[in-house]
Amino acid sequence: MAFRHGFKAEANRIALKVRDKMGLGPVDPIDPEAICGKFDIVLMRLSELGCETRAFLGRDQSAFSAVTVPCGATTAIVHNDAHYAYRQRSNICHELAHCFLGHKYTPPLTEEGERAHDGGIEAEANFLGGCLLIPNEAALHIVSQGLIPFAKQLYGVSQPMLDYRLRVSGAHTIHARKVSAGGRSRPTTLPRPA
Repeated sequence: MAFRHGFKAEANRIALKVRDKMGLGPVDPIDPEAICGKFDIVLMRLSELGCETRAFLGRDQSAFSAVTVPCGATTAIVHNDAHYAYRQRSNICHELAHCFLGHKYTPPLTEEGERAHDGGIEAEANFLGGCLLIPNEAALHIVSQGLIPFAKQLYGVSQPMLDYRLRVSGAHTIHARKVSAGGRSRPTTLPRPA
């Protein structure tokens, strides 16, 4: 998917601004639930809604991830808390990305009962969601400080998300250029876990 010009840099700036508002540095892990609280977004676990959910969860309870909905004067994110913890974090960050990008609310289903899906909007939310979890600066930090073996646990992400963010941020390439230009890579203290 080709993004509009400058989108990737904008997404990283948004991720850094969110961290700044949370009192965190660029390489610190985040807590998506705390971000919801800071930005007055109601976070709701699907299991707590007290409604019949089997119809749209599917047999393995994983078909539904999360959705952002208007909730009175505020916004709510409903997420599937049956998913693994790293998947829940990713799902919440994806929905936060919709909020931060100002995407309009759309009903999850069309009048025909089909799932409503805008590929461009979803791709933007996927990209920013990944940036929220691991911005470019954190990706470079992971590579330059030798944290790759610990980064999944430290940042609360899946291996595919970690691999993706290290690749699209260019962290390996940037680090290799710094090392070949004479820059040294010195381990520092680990950022505190989310």
